[in-house]
Amino acid sequence: MSDASIRVLALLDELEELLENASKVPFSDKAIVASDDIMSIIDDIRTSLPKDIQQAKWVKDEQERILNEAKSEYDKVIIAAKKQAEYLVENDVIKKEAEKRAQALLSEAENHSRYMKLRAYEYIDKMLYDMQTDISGIAAEYIQPMNDYFGNMLSGINTKVNGNRQEMKAMAEKIQAGIEEQAADDAFKDAGEQA
Repeated sequence: MSDASIRVLALLDELEELLENASKVPFSDKAIVASDDIMSIIDDIRTSLPKDIQQAKWVKDEQERILNEAKSEYDKVIIAAKKQAEYLVENDVIKKEAEKRAQALLSEAENHSRYMKLRAYEYIDKMLYDMQTDISGIAAEYIQPMNDYFGNMLSGINTKVNGNRQEMKAMAEKIQAGIEEQAADDAFKDAGEQA
């Protein structure tokens, strides 16, 4: 396990400990937690994630560098082709040969440029595929368990809140039954006194 992975797990433990040790709201299972503390831990988790995500920028820069090299090479070949053509055009007999040679050089430069672009795209596609695989692994290893943990935690809180509501309803029903019983007793007494 990498240092970044260990750091993320330690921060998750710290977050869990913060929630467990937080002050409780009376008559409920809700906790009072300073949002600054949680945001600080979340920021630390973001900065501690494996560097695969940061590698995306490098891949983009690498793509631009390879394409710029291909364009620079293409430009050099074009300039060389033009110079060669100008040199060969000095007389009429050589002119036709110069045009053929210039066209061949242009075609060669275009083929080389296409080849370089294709290689750059293949390289970048491989890097992106590897990064995509790594991100899927990170999601499976960290994000999904964290979502499951919070889902379970919220489900437990919801169950406790629902239990508290049912308890309050039962208490309200007892009070209501007592009020109705008292009203029936009072009505019975009044009927007895009037008779």
